[in-house]
Amino acid sequence: MDKALWVFLGGGVGSVLRYALGLLVGQLTPQGAETPHWLAMYPVATLAANLLGCGLIGIAWGLIDPHNEAHHPARLLLIVGVLGGFTTFSSFGWETLDLIQTNRVGTAIAYVLISVLVGLIAAWSGYSGAQAFVPGGN
Repeated sequence: MDKALWVFLGGGVGSVLRYALGLLVGQLTPQGAETPHWLAMYPVATLAANLLGCGLIGIAWGLIDPHNEAHHPARLLLIVGVLGGFTTFSSFGWETLDLIQTNRVGTAIAYVLISVLVGLIAAWSGYSGAQAFVPGGN
């Protein structure tokens, strides 16, 4: 199968999963007066997608050997396609800019720090955990 087709198929799946996660987060997040202040400050669905995506990409990278050509289609499908479609860096950028433009600079800084630091921790944790299942893994 053509490499671009693997990415295309995975990207479609990842985008639909991202949309479904947004709906789920919207249903689980209290709306109106009962919304906790800290929760209302952040774009929760984007944060959830990016942090979950970081953990999942760590797991996938830990399980899919990048040096094994037989794993190349799986890497294209899962890492580039599904997780590329699932995570939302462009939304992250736009929502951060919106926070800044609406004079919520402190919230924007916290959002960036949480996204990047917890994302890195999630990716490392996923990778390290996945390596436990790989014979001879680090």
